[in-house]
Amino acid sequence: MKKAFKSIFISWDIAVAAIVAVGLYLWLPSLISANILKPIYEVSISVLAVIFSVFFAALAVLITAGDNEFVRFLEEEGLYRRIIFTFKVTLVLLFIALLVSILSFVMVLPYSEAQTQFLYGKEQVVMFAFISLYALLASIGATMDAIKYAEFRATYLEITKESKQK
Repeated sequence: MKKAFKSIFISWDIAVAAIVAVGLYLWLPSLISANILKPIYEVSISVLAVIFSVFFAALAVLITAGDNEFVRFLEEEGLYRRIIFTFKVTLVLLFIALLVSILSFVMVLPYSEAQTQFLYGKEQVVMFAFISLYALLASIGATMDAIKYAEFRATYLEITKESKQK
């Protein structure tokens, strides 16, 4: 379990998200207009909602796809729990990113149409960007794990086919 948590906090996806967040913090002006933020949050809600729902369905398929012998085969290699853990963490990250996007959108909505310009601190935008990018990059990593799962399935079928022929 310690290794699994270490893989969450020391990984390429969190490093890239952190680098982009630092870059944004240095590049963005200190105050950002609600009119600029509203469409950004709208797009992020759409993208994250689609990815979250597809990812949730993929997790369900992944969990139910393998028979008991195949799951045992993956467990012998120490892979099944790791793949499922990666999917669970990524699903939670996507959900948190979606919630942050929705809350951010709700916060700017009343001010985006106002006559007076309302400004937000860049820290909120940087945190939003970090969480959203981390979730999206983690979903790429988990998708690569799902591809490995399919490859192991093919290997398993090959091994069982050979053993049945003997």
